[in-house]
Formats: sequence, structure tokens, C-alpha cells
Amino acid sequence: MIDSVFFKDAAMSTYIRTFILVISILIIPSDSQALELTDNARKEMKSGKSLKGKKSLFSTLFLLNLMSSKKQIRSSASTLSVPEGTGKSISPLSFLQSPENQKHAVADLYEQYGYNSAVKLSLHSFSKHKYSFQDRLIRSGTYIRTMADIFSEEGLPRELVFLPLIESRFDPYAYSSTRASGPWQFMPATARRLNLRIDWWIDERRDPVKSTRAAAAYLRYLHKRFKSWNLVLAAYNAGEGRIGSALRNSETNDYWTLRETKYLASETKNYVPSYIAATAIAMNPEKFGLSNIKYNAPLSYDEVIIESPMDLELAARFAGTKTPKIRDLNPELRRLCTPPNVSQYTLRIPKGSKRKFLRNLEKTKGYEAYYINLYTVKRGDTIAKIADKIDSTIQSINDMNALGRRALIMTGKKLLVPVEENWDRLLKHRSYR
Repeated sequence: MIDSVFFKDAAMSTYIRTFILVISILIIPSDSQALELTDNARKEMKSGKSLKGKKSLFSTLFLLNLMSSKKQIRSSASTLSVPEGTGKSISPLSFLQSPENQKHAVADLYEQYGYNSAVKLSLHSFSKHKYSFQDRLIRSGTYIRTMADIFSEEGLPRELVFLPLIESRFDPYAYSSTRASGPWQFMPATARRLNLRIDWWIDERRDPVKSTRAAAAYLRYLHKRFKSWNLVLAAYNAGEGRIGSALRNSETNDYWTLRETKYLASETKNYVPSYIAATAIAMNPEKFGLSNIKYNAPLSYDEVIIESPMDLELAARFAGTKTPKIRDLNPELRRLCTPPNVSQYTLRIPKGSKRKFLRNLEKTKGYEAYYINLYTVKRGDTIAKIADKIDSTIQSINDMNALGRRALIMTGKKLLVPVEENWDRLLKHRSYR
């Protein structure tokens, strides 16, 4: 395999390495230029029509890999910007590892997972969509530190926190046609196997903390089975059963060897190189032409325990914030209220608002039943009539009860409804500040 050749050659004598380095300086472009492989070169490599082109590209990749040794990468430390308003600049991965180790990050990544033509093509693919990839990095700022801390606690390689770059683009609401959801894109069956709750009220696959702990458990399980992080990543994409079968049929336990067989789907063949490329860019964005990234502020919140169902608008009022903020902090909630089918629920609210929230909650003791109520449908009722009766909206009732725009409701059916007029009465007679 190409990558194994690279790393064996990396152990050559000093004289041979020096000779190759001198030659490579004369004929090989910079890292940023290397990302801009021409379409013709890629076509030639894929089609095999130009033997000369293939040999030239192989030689370039070979020498580029030598040049990407730890010594060269260690000399290219870079910085990236933290969210506006902080007035500070931090180094990439400064929260993942020490500044000294950070300088070696990309080289260590290549040594651990591999660097070859497949990875290089993925780097080129990402380079053609720099703005899109930059958006992924910006969004990662919200979650990456929390995820890294969890992986550290669970004893996993922290670079695996970049897996959502290619899974969900760090969007907790990401949903695929295969019914995978959340930042880690768990299928329903896998999620339930990992004790993530999915029902009409909540989907814990979307929670960045709960789903990350589940991802850590799953990745650790896969590594116990396959003993290789590359095979773990392949199994994460294709399923452990398929990878196990492919390994048996191919009689190998090496991902890169397995990749050259017919036993892996194209998606899985591209998955691991894509992960390596995306992680390398995330570790050192400036090295790959992405600079001055304004990362989102890290996830920060307080937690309060709700012992009765509560509409999120009322929760926002208690915390002195807006409903969208409450929803952003609690992406697992699928409705506009906390789940009524649990004895208590831990709600996230903006950092620093817990005291205010609890003070306001204390003032409403005895009114808990008014946050959300059950309405029994009467003869002649429609959603519009019910909304008018309780001074609410059609949309709120539909959202709470998963009703369509033309939903038919039967006499005697019980509907969950917000009771906002009671909030107004409370707000009128009680001080909220």
C-alpha cells in the first residue's frame, strides 16, 4: 500500500532523506499548490490513460509525503480567531493538546491514519469548496470543546471529535434520507442500542452531550472488535457486520488493503480518506488556505430541573431570554415544550440565568398545571376554535400534538394545549426580573 511505503521510507538514512529533500524542493509545489491538482491530472490518474501522468503524480505524492514529515509541519504553526468580542487569538487545537504537540498534529494524524493519493484527492475536493468547509469549522466551535472533553474522559483519541465534519457538518438537526440524525448521524436502531431515547417528544440523537457520550461508547466498542481506527471508521460508515464480512472475504485486517478490493462500497472507500483530510484541515486551517475563521462561541449553559411540563416560551420568559435560544440549547426537544411523559426534565438555559429562572419559578408554585394543559375535544370543535378559546395559536397546538394542517380531531380526544392567558395573569401580578 502507498501509505505503508511512505512510512517505511520515512525511516531512511539521513543522507538519502536529504538527497530526496533537495530534489523535491526543485520540482514539487507548496502544500497550498498541491491542493489545487488540475482536473486533467485527476482524470488521468483515474482513467490510467496517461502512464507518464500516473508516474509523475505518484512521484509527487511520494515526495510530498516525505516533505510533510513532522519536521516540516512543526515549522508551520498557525493561529485562528476565536468568536468576536473576545479580543483574543488561540492556536488550533489549543484545547485539545499542548502547544508543542499541536505543531505536530497533522504529521501525527497522517502517521496514525495514513496519507496517500486517496487522502490527497479528498484534500483537493475540500479545497474546491473552501467556503462550505469554513462554515463547518465555524459551526464546530459551538460543540468541539465539549465533545473533546467527553472523548478525553472516555479515553478516546481526541481527533475523532472531528468526525461530525463529514457526518453532519456539526448540525444537531441534520437528518438524512436513511433516517440518521444528529451530529453523529445515528440510525434509530443504533441509537436505541446505545440507550438514546427517541419518541414523539424528544430525540436524544440531536443532543450534543448525550449523543457524544453514545458515540464514544460505540467507537470504543468498534475498536475493541476491529483493533484499528481506520477499520472503526469504515464500520461506523458501513456497519460493523459489513466490515466484518469484508475482512473475512478479503482475508486481510488492513483497511487500505481492504479498500482495494471489491468488498467495500464506494462510499466507504471514500469515507476514511475524507475523514483524514477533513481532520487535517481542521487541525491547521491556515496551512490549507483557510484563515481568520470566526468560530462560534463554545457551548455554555446552566441546567434547571423541571418537574412539570413547561412551554419553552414560558421557560424563556423565566430565564430572561428568547424562545429560539432555549431551543438552541435543547436541540433534543422535538416540540415547543418539555416532555410531559417524564417525572422531571433537565432543561438547559443560558449561562448565568439559573438564579433568575429559579426565582421566577418559585413565584409560580401552585400554577404548574397551567404551563401546559389537557383539552378534551367537544362536539363541533376545530383546532382554530380551540386556539381561539384558549387564546393560543393553531400552530402551537399542531406542534404540540403532531397534527397536520388539515388534521381531523374526534370528540373526546385529549389535546395538549398551551395556556398562555395564565402566563399573562402571572406576569401582570408578579414581578419577573
